[in-house]
Amino acid sequence: MKSQQGGIFVNTLMILILVVAIALAWMLARGEFKHDGQTIGQASPTITQTNKPTFINGNFSDGLGTPDNITRGTLDEFGAGIDSVSEFNRDINNDGAMDKITRTHVATGNDHDYDEYKIELNNNGALVNITPRGFRTTRGADCALRLIRFDFAPNFHVTIISRPFQDTWDTPSVATKTVYDLDGNVIVAGQSSNLSSVCDVTTLF
Repeated sequence: MKSQQGGIFVNTLMILILVVAIALAWMLARGEFKHDGQTIGQASPTITQTNKPTFINGNFSDGLGTPDNITRGTLDEFGAGIDSVSEFNRDINNDGAMDKITRTHVATGNDHDYDEYKIELNNNGALVNITPRGFRTTRGADCALRLIRFDFAPNFHVTIISRPFQDTWDTPSVATKTVYDLDGNVIVAGQSSNLSSVCDVTTLF
């Protein structure tokens, strides 16, 4: 009697295991289990160089437009170094010869990347640097303290709006606007004017 009951129990257990195995196989075939931890090979995305002008906080352009040439740099292990050098061929003094403006984007490994500008006039095929001192930006994570915009119409001029650092990067301070004009072969600064107290000078352009 006991032997017969044991046989029934073993047969019932075998049938139960078979039913569970069939159910699991069916569920796997339908993909009802999540594949957590599964590694799936994917092709690396293709990075397309867009050659767009510099934008700050999504709504500021330095006015230079699309670069004629971009050279990418190599950053160090901290993410610092020259990130890119963009060259713009522009006729600054309307003499029919292409002059050059170079924008060097410098990464610092934090939120304070900046751009340095160099302006060169074409003098019979030789480029002459006429850049005034201080032609670079100052930016924080949320606020830009110094920005530069180039305009070519009706005449070439450069607008710099900046404000001093005060207490923290996000503490507003009174901004100053200075417009630089081309006088012959020299870039000269006009009179500066005080603007409102802001955190991000982007809003004043």
